[in-house]
Amino acid sequence: MLLLPSGTDYFLGMVLIVMLTGQLVATRGSLARAVYPLVAGLRWGWHRCERVLERGALSLDTLFEAAYQWCLRELAAEPVRLGPQQRAVQALDTSTIARFRAVRRLGAAGKGYWGRAGKAVRANLGAALNSVVLVNGLRLGLVRRTRYGATCAAATAQLFAALPPCVGPRLIVVDAGIASQEQCAAATAKDALLGRLRSKVVLRSAPAPKLPGQRGRKPKHGPRFHPGAAAPELVPSAEISLRACEIVKGQAQERTIRVRRWAALHFEKYAETLLDVVRVDDPKYDQPLLLGTTARELGTADFLPGYQCRATIETNFYVGQDTAAMEMPRAFTETAAPRRISLALLAGSLLKAIAAKCEPLPLGPWDNQPKQTAGRLAQYLRLHLREFMALALRNTAPRNYRKKETRLDSKNFPAGAPG
Repeated sequence: MLLLPSGTDYFLGMVLIVMLTGQLVATRGSLARAVYPLVAGLRWGWHRCERVLERGALSLDTLFEAAYQWCLRELAAEPVRLGPQQRAVQALDTSTIARFRAVRRLGAAGKGYWGRAGKAVRANLGAALNSVVLVNGLRLGLVRRTRYGATCAAATAQLFAALPPCVGPRLIVVDAGIASQEQCAAATAKDALLGRLRSKVVLRSAPAPKLPGQRGRKPKHGPRFHPGAAAPELVPSAEISLRACEIVKGQAQERTIRVRRWAALHFEKYAETLLDVVRVDDPKYDQPLLLGTTARELGTADFLPGYQCRATIETNFYVGQDTAAMEMPRAFTETAAPRRISLALLAGSLLKAIAAKCEPLPLGPWDNQPKQTAGRLAQYLRLHLREFMALALRNTAPRNYRKKETRLDSKNFPAGAPG
């Protein structure tokens, strides 16, 4: 952040401090109340914190890249890679942040479905891309890009158009709503896609070869195939069994998971895009899990661990909500609202990564089972707020903004003065 102007650097550091220490949740998203104890010595300090999110010279993409490189360097984070090509795994998900009190003045707003209300509401619709890494053996997601739009599909399209640079091939893991036919067709050999398919998806198999002497064009499609049916029509090309164990009421229970794979499938609309589909039948769940990917070199055993990487980024939304007040952003302009939400996601991912590297933190002398969680780390940083602030804001020169003592009063003009 030293590349930013001095004023922007100082007040942006204040915003990140109150997010990392959970001050925004205590003040219910009010940035002015959370920042005021830290800037009490500066006149209009809290007002500058509000204005820096609207007018500050800040590039979120640059900030995300700096935080990602810092985690790789200081926390020894290792990117998760899958398959023989060692594809870097990046997960993408969307979020709907409803704002009922802000109807007309809500910036960067759209209309999307909100699960709590059970209907479409006016909200901030954002999409976040995370790089999946390992920190101290724990799998985490670090925010790399965020985009917002009038719909979740528009935000996702903007995010796919602004992917972060990657040296080698990568695998983008998405959910069922994003793994559409168009998105699978837009995937490339370098940027492959792995996503969950709908249970009623209809695919086509490869066409049968032409018989000698058979006339006519070569067919594009084979018979229809329903991988989510009770009895799929085609014989799987590969089948394996996995053993899973979990503790239920103090007792270990094992179960067998059946994994079947079908190769060289395609959608009827996009015959040139070939997919490999895996069906996971787990006795714990009623419906099977259908996974499809354009990275056909992946092994059958890599599908399920690759899709499980998407669950790691969902916790970033929960941590951003509970620690950095992501769902209570009191910002209403086109620039401030996306910045508040994006910074909350960044703060949540950094708290998780730093907590994974640190020792387990107890809540008090009565806590016999300390854990490495973002909430405990935020509470610890809150106890050492002054030292943390002095460390984060060194090499900065904040200005003390004051009002002008003399001003021109139009009522005191002498008689006959021009104007």
